[in-house]
Amino acid sequence: MPEPHRAAVYYVPEPDDPLWSRGCAWLGRDPLSGERLPQPPVAGLEGMTESPRRYGFHATLKPPMALRHGLDAFIADAAALAARMRPFDLPPLDIANLHGFLALCLAGACPPMRDLADACVAELDHHRVPEDAAARARRAEGRPAAERAYIERWGYPLVFDAFRFHMTLTDRIADNPLVPAAAAHFGETLAAARRVTGIAVFVEEGAGAPFRLARRLRFGA
Repeated sequence: MPEPHRAAVYYVPEPDDPLWSRGCAWLGRDPLSGERLPQPPVAGLEGMTESPRRYGFHATLKPPMALRHGLDAFIADAAALAARMRPFDLPPLDIANLHGFLALCLAGACPPMRDLADACVAELDHHRVPEDAAARARRAEGRPAAERAYIERWGYPLVFDAFRFHMTLTDRIADNPLVPAAAAHFGETLAAARRVTGIAVFVEEGAGAPFRLARRLRFGA
């Protein structure tokens, strides 16, 4: 597999979970095949999903980063981390407006998901090539001191106690109008019982390229 521009570790639903197919359809792209998908007939949806479409339907565990030791080593360490984990239940999901971004968020607490995210951030960080000072400053602009400190140490503000599970559905839009459409599209999938049984490595093959699902890594494997 060619060396990517960046790689990340995400949570994604199981391939046969309707949440996966509906999430990919909402964003208009299958990150496994790279195929563009027809989106729901919602006015303006294509233009309001440009950024999340590029990243793929997911929740971030270890944010995208340039790799210090190459993709094979990164996947090997992510697989070793996954092998130590055990499956757990995910609470139901809600549609939330996060400062103009629509996202699917957890309706209740999920300590195992927080533990998983913490492990991915800390245990895989030796693979990360830090961004330059200018890029870190752009990330830090307007953020509280604790998040600025996380950027300096971990390259990303929303980690550890600032982590919030979310699966982004739109770009930032003032007075986001898409809550009813998202609720209708995802419907009963939000309340369905689901088991978290693994993590996924996504890669950005070139700067600005769409992220691709490169490998699913099972817990306990």
